[in-house]
Amino acid sequence: MIKKMFLSPFFVPVFFVVLWAMFVCNAIFMHEGNDAILAVTKEGGIIEDISHVGYIFLIALLLLVSNDYRDKIRSWGIYLFLAICAFLREEGIHHHLSKTDTTPFKSRFFLNPNNALSEKIVFGIFLLVILCVVIYLAHKYAKHLIKSFLKLDTISWSIAVMCTIGVVSKYIDRFPANWRKAHGGVELSDDVYTMFQLVEESMEMFLPYIACLILMQYHYLYGEKK
Repeated sequence: MIKKMFLSPFFVPVFFVVLWAMFVCNAIFMHEGNDAILAVTKEGGIIEDISHVGYIFLIALLLLVSNDYRDKIRSWGIYLFLAICAFLREEGIHHHLSKTDTTPFKSRFFLNPNNALSEKIVFGIFLLVILCVVIYLAHKYAKHLIKSFLKLDTISWSIAVMCTIGVVSKYIDRFPANWRKAHGGVELSDDVYTMFQLVEESMEMFLPYIACLILMQYHYLYGEKK
């Protein structure tokens, strides 16, 4: 019964919505004032700690289920590479890669004339590699995922949830800056900004855990087919 529920296409969507809503509500009601809530979202806060643990679990789980993937380079190897990159990004490695700037993976780093050309080339190549990997995965799986999603395929639904969280969280992350540009430098109110930060950071926090659930769902479905 439990296994059947876990392998349902609706398990991950419900899992995320329920736990995410509980976390956000708890952060709001247990912390008085915007400063207290923002402390949860900042570096060194509880969200960052939970995210770190999640990526450690993800990498460990990838190593444990490696036998589920026949192609160790073009499938499992890519997943492991992306998981390690995400873990290092979450650990703040970007703050130590440049001598002049702490944002080497953002557009303003490449537009800043004070940053070294050599650093821009190195980080540009790295971002290009990541982009090529993502494009490769999209080309390889997009058509299948869309078709299987319409057929209520478990893995496709779980991946859709993870991708949606990633896209929405990035949109929310950029919203305050876009708002400021569109309104002549006027900032969002403190309450709205705090809520945006909490929503964005808490959504991203769940990404490694959802990836772990997808790996486990695939593991059980793969095992049943062997």
